[in-house]
Amino acid sequence: MGCKARIKSLFSGQTAYGHCVDLSVDGIALRSSFVPQHGERLSIVLLPPPAVGELMQPFYLDIEVRRCSEIVSGVLYEIGAIIMERAS
Repeated sequence: MGCKARIKSLFSGQTAYGHCVDLSVDGIALRSSFVPQHGERLSIVLLPPPAVGELMQPFYLDIEVRRCSEIVSGVLYEIGAIIMERAS
């Protein structure tokens, strides 16, 4: 399911892990056990799966949370956010 993601709160410094399930020009959806607050800024590192014979570089984003929906009660949440900044 998507690529692996490291999620870090820019407010609390808490780090969690999850998967990116959707990525567009200005938004992202992640699934994780982490539950952020609405409007919280997060630093994301996406680790794309390796292509055949190629090692892909991580992709860095700063995002702002717009929604967080419970997928599996108390275990898995989907975070929807807008991309605020991209870094290489």
